[in-house]
Amino acid sequence: MSPSFLSEIATAPVLLEGVMLTCFGLAWPLANLRMLRTGRPEGKGLSFTLIIFCGYLAGAGAKIALSSETTPLAPVFWLYALNASSVGLNLFLQWHLGRRMRSSLVAPPGAATRVSPT
Repeated sequence: MSPSFLSEIATAPVLLEGVMLTCFGLAWPLANLRMLRTGRPEGKGLSFTLIIFCGYLAGAGAKIALSSETTPLAPVFWLYALNASSVGLNLFLQWHLGRRMRSSLVAPPGAATRVSPT
């Protein structure tokens, strides 16, 4: 790696973008774990999560568009890719668990079942 490449990576905006993506990225696995634990897709709508997912894809696409033969792919691209995959998993869990909850065949884990007196 050339010294100019290292100085380009270590600029304050790039570091701040990395910190932002790391902070946002920590929230999604925690939300995924909560959904897996509770079996309920509560707290966010599919449209909200889809918008976030598209935003991460756009950010990753921007980093690809900015790279060239002379300019390497920015390291924060991998944070965009990691966050997009975590949000994608969240989208799948929301869809899957929401479908399960709407189904009359499967009750969510921990749901109280009523026994009718006969």
